[in-house]
Amino acid sequence: MHDPLDGDTSKITLVRAKGSSVWDDKGREYLDCTSQAWSNSLGANDDRVVEAAIAQLREITHARPNFNTVPLLQLTSKLREISPGDLNRIGYCLHGSLAVEMAIKLAFKNRPGAQNLIVLQDAYHGRSITTMAASWPHPNNPFLPIQPRFTRVPHPDPYRPRLGMDIEAESQLCLHLLEETILKSVDGGVAAIMLEPIMGNGGHIVLPLSFHKGVRDICDRHGIILIWDEIQSCFGRTGAMFAADLYGIVPDIMTFGKGIGGGFPLAGIMASEKLNGFNSGEDALTFGQFPVAMAAAVATVDAIIADKLCDNARKLGDYATQRLVEMSERRKLIGDIRGPGLFVSIELVKDKQTKEPAPKAASEVYRRGVEKGVLFGESRYAGLGNLIKVKPPLDCTHEDMSRALDVLDDVLGSIEADGIA
Repeated sequence: MHDPLDGDTSKITLVRAKGSSVWDDKGREYLDCTSQAWSNSLGANDDRVVEAAIAQLREITHARPNFNTVPLLQLTSKLREISPGDLNRIGYCLHGSLAVEMAIKLAFKNRPGAQNLIVLQDAYHGRSITTMAASWPHPNNPFLPIQPRFTRVPHPDPYRPRLGMDIEAESQLCLHLLEETILKSVDGGVAAIMLEPIMGNGGHIVLPLSFHKGVRDICDRHGIILIWDEIQSCFGRTGAMFAADLYGIVPDIMTFGKGIGGGFPLAGIMASEKLNGFNSGEDALTFGQFPVAMAAAVATVDAIIADKLCDNARKLGDYATQRLVEMSERRKLIGDIRGPGLFVSIELVKDKQTKEPAPKAASEVYRRGVEKGVLFGESRYAGLGNLIKVKPPLDCTHEDMSRALDVLDDVLGSIEADGIA
């Protein structure tokens, strides 16, 4: 009997995947609007990625980080070609949480004497001991005694601005509070400010450009390192290769992951040429430079560019947003619609005036979507969120997106008819 450590005994057992579809062990097909945690950027089992991985398997499957490999050199060269600004120093690992930890370590190495790292209140940066501490507060956190401490600051929220403020006014307020925190609320100086350009598990909150520009300016004036966590937003998901390209902001360190590997595990950081690198032994992982995943990543990045998938994500996201706006006029549960690109989500509320979250309805959307053959994403975890995510692979067809939205509309109607909120 399988006894999963995460306590969930209701998981679907997947046995096959292709494109935007996955199949379970009962032969049932699902349209995957989660891209398996937003990682199958090309769709599952893209032939180019699979063939690149197989070819690499025949050559060398593992090399310790003391050595280079051909796919390591190829991928590094390719990433330097497309990296924003001067983010040309590349480091690798296999998971997003470790990429965030690598970024944190590099920031502290370059800010000797600084004692603090600032994150946003609804941030999500992973589930390792360190990155869980940097994320929105985990309920009944059993790991608190051994976690590092981060300073959380408020951020603007276009859907729920403080005191009914205009979003630009709230952006300026939050920037003011951030700078006051740096000057008056921490002892020992600040090494870095870390944020997601578009907040992921914390609510798909789209931070205004004025806030991003203001944070960049604050970092520049105070000599603080700016870390952008792009693990969820990189490689075409927003309709641009990176959110840094979308917003025209170049951080000092940027994390990447998920969509780069075409379904194979790979993550890492891009860092400014102005920063000092690690000394020997400061950041070394036995399998951190997995040649098979790197070969798959080279094929994935090539395909994203060749197939113009950033354009497809932008167009399909525009279509989804248009449909959802129309849907929101009929569905009382839809409180807000978010993008950009295929970073699509809706926030469900019990009442559009009070904006009270409707997490129970969100759980029902997922459950009923499964019954109708569509896998929607949810926000946060353990029933704590009230967002539904519609984030299929970047090469998803217009027909598949239309089907997903039809199912979403139908499911919301049935939930509303049943009085669930």
